[in-house]
Amino acid sequence: MPKNIIDDAEVDATAAKLDNAVSSTLVPQLTSLQRDVEALLGNGLVLAQTSPRMLESYTSFNTSVTQAVNNITQFSKQFRDIVAAVNNLDGQIANGIPNS
Repeated sequence: MPKNIIDDAEVDATAAKLDNAVSSTLVPQLTSLQRDVEALLGNGLVLAQTSPRMLESYTSFNTSVTQAVNNITQFSKQFRDIVAAVNNLDGQIANGIPNS
């Protein structure tokens, strides 16, 4: 029979790492890379027809990746919501047991 184990602190620590990675590392890095590509295509690799199209394509790609990365926080929210729901259910069950 499967066992259910919930370590509130471990769930919260992992969720915090996910949130922190998004806000402190991943999104800032993607933003920095976007600026680098803009600078490159504006100064170091300037082709009249190609550079604007490459910039448009990279910007669209970067936007998509940034949105996907931001969705990582949905996992941390789900983990926290599961813990809250299970702890709430456990309390409801315990409160439904008559005192002896």
